[in-house]
Amino acid sequence: MRRRRSEGLWRLLLWLALLGPAAVHAQPAPRLIEVWLNGQRVDTYAPLMEEAGAWYAPRAVLQQWRLRPVDAPRWIEGAAHHRLDAWNPLFDVAAQRLVLDAPIADFEPQRLQMDGTPATRTPIVEPLPGVALDYSSNLESDRGGSRHATLLDLRAFGWSAGGLLRSSGVLRSGADLQNLPRWQRLDTAWTHADPQGLRRTTVGDSITCGGELAPALRFAGVQHGTDFALRPDLITQPLPAVQGSAQVPSGVDLLVNGRAAGTASVGPGRYTLDALPGVTGAGEIRVVQRDVLGVEQVQTVPYYVSPRLLREGLSDGCAEAGVLRRGYATSADTYRDGFVAGALRHGLSNDLTLLGRAELARHARTASAGLHWVPARLGVFSAQVATSDTEGLGRGQRTVLGFERIERRGTLNLTAEANGAHFRLLDGSALPRRRVGLFAGTSIGQTTVSGGAIWQRDAFDRPARVLTAGVQRRLGAQWHMGASLFRREGSTSVAVLFTRALDPRTSVAVRVQGGDQPGLTAQAQRNEATTGGLGWRLQGGNDALRGLAGLSWLGEAGRVELQAARWRDDPSTHWRATAQGGVLWFGGAPVIGRPLGDTAAARVELDGLPGVGVQLNHRDVAVTDARGHAWVWGLLPWQDNTVGIAADVLPLDVAVTVPTLNVRAPAQTAVRVRFPAQRTRSALLVVLRPDGAYVAAGSRATRLGDEGSAGAPFGHGGQVWIADAAAQNVLRIEGPQGLCHLKFTLPEDLPMATLGPLTCTPELPS
Repeated sequence: MRRRRSEGLWRLLLWLALLGPAAVHAQPAPRLIEVWLNGQRVDTYAPLMEEAGAWYAPRAVLQQWRLRPVDAPRWIEGAAHHRLDAWNPLFDVAAQRLVLDAPIADFEPQRLQMDGTPATRTPIVEPLPGVALDYSSNLESDRGGSRHATLLDLRAFGWSAGGLLRSSGVLRSGADLQNLPRWQRLDTAWTHADPQGLRRTTVGDSITCGGELAPALRFAGVQHGTDFALRPDLITQPLPAVQGSAQVPSGVDLLVNGRAAGTASVGPGRYTLDALPGVTGAGEIRVVQRDVLGVEQVQTVPYYVSPRLLREGLSDGCAEAGVLRRGYATSADTYRDGFVAGALRHGLSNDLTLLGRAELARHARTASAGLHWVPARLGVFSAQVATSDTEGLGRGQRTVLGFERIERRGTLNLTAEANGAHFRLLDGSALPRRRVGLFAGTSIGQTTVSGGAIWQRDAFDRPARVLTAGVQRRLGAQWHMGASLFRREGSTSVAVLFTRALDPRTSVAVRVQGGDQPGLTAQAQRNEATTGGLGWRLQGGNDALRGLAGLSWLGEAGRVELQAARWRDDPSTHWRATAQGGVLWFGGAPVIGRPLGDTAAARVELDGLPGVGVQLNHRDVAVTDARGHAWVWGLLPWQDNTVGIAADVLPLDVAVTVPTLNVRAPAQTAVRVRFPAQRTRSALLVVLRPDGAYVAAGSRATRLGDEGSAGAPFGHGGQVWIADAAAQNVLRIEGPQGLCHLKFTLPEDLPMATLGPLTCTPELPS
């Protein structure tokens, strides 16, 4: 018998050995425990798995802790888990706590945000189909007669994704039109903007994209290229990057040129700071890192930042073709001379940006190349070379050299330019033969001093010299002084200006001018409030303009102004009246409002809630009308605008879950911004038990059908506050006194009612 038992035992051991560890160990067991990482608690109830002393964490949990897995995943209950052995897990049974210790290299890197931009961009609000017509009308009258001109600017938006159709013109009437037509079209174009790809396409009237290598010219045709303005939050120039690491959670303070520029918190691991606010020119960055134990580390990084450069690998390109436009808005406004052109700007490195442009026309060809270079943070060295081949003239060359340095102590800009006698631009115009410009400025305490000089020989080799100088200084808390000097070819002008702001909208100024045209001018003015109102302006002196008085009004329908002026050489009064506004069709009836311009507008909707204040970027701008709608003008295009409502003035029975919204709208469009508001009804109840005693404090009242909620707590005297009450309500009341039920009806005319005493019943009311 003993021998048979021995054989059976050996067979069992052999069978278990063949099956392996999976047969003897139980499946991983789920555990909810507290987890500490590098001395800091990172999770109160972490959903881990335990198997024979080994701990596993889901991949999503490791991402929350910012730990990078070091092993292959193991699938447990359909989810990827990773073993925690690499971080020396120690389990405290009494405290039900798991302690981990991870090196810096095992954490995911962090990118700090100190430039005020959110980590995630607000999505663009697509405009609904609409049409907007801006107008700017000007009427002048003097003893020579009256003249009138009205600029009309029509836009159609929202009819295609990213598309905008725009056409403008001017309407003239009255005396002395100077051979100008009564109606003259100015620009007509269809534009498509792609903010994701940073591309813009224009068909129609446009301006060439010559950039720094060629002047801007008007033309009609097709243009397609990069447009960084579609992403104002995008940093295109190279910025200094600061890298560091933390073993435990720490605070990071940023100082730019000795001034505080931001604060951030970092977790364990490496971090990078490469989005710096308001940095340009030469300076120094100090990063102070302080952990929870008070240990401090300081990094100092010198830098030179210039918007002339592009980040390494970033490109800015443009291609265009069409017909040049000459004599824009004059009686000789014509289209002629076709051309094709292309331009490219590329950041070869963070210290070197290359530029190039080529132009081909029927009678001329031009090629240009250039660079911007920052060696050893000295400043920006710029160089351009260009060659042209013009019919009838032959080839010509152009060379431009420049240097720019900006720092805390001041600025310096030097440019030298030489153009051959045969060098011509795309439109055939000639440039000055030689030109040297020098500008410099510095600050000494509260005083800013600047000066400049230009030496030039024009296209006909005639000399010209210009000297300028200026001084700016704040005098006390309210006054500001500015002095300027201008001299050109023997003619000198000197002026001193004193200004004082009486309040944010009112200011006074006195200007004294000497030299060839001496005079004294005094002015006082008050600007209209952003929400609308009255403005005025008074000016008098002994120069060419003897006196001026103006009155203006800004309202929801636009702005009007009336001026009367007297001139030294004319004893009669000159009258001028102006009006700016717009008509917007945005679904439904047309709306008369302020001009749209190059900004955007929003129709804020709080249906049925009149008299509610509306804010744009924390400034009061409008009040909702009888329908609960308000128009907000002047939204910054393509960037975040904070639109909010004054929730504190809402009726007590109205709840708005989100009182502010970030709105990002395309330029020259109108969007709809709707705030989700709902009416709520509440009641304060006094409840008695069936025996006449107050329901005990700490008891809970739960609406029937909402038993999963925590319910409303009772206070002393049987009082309980019921929010979001319906017309008919049934409550389940539980507490130390037992269970009872209460049915009550909320009066229709009271958003907030006080009811009671009411008596609950043991049975559920029918």
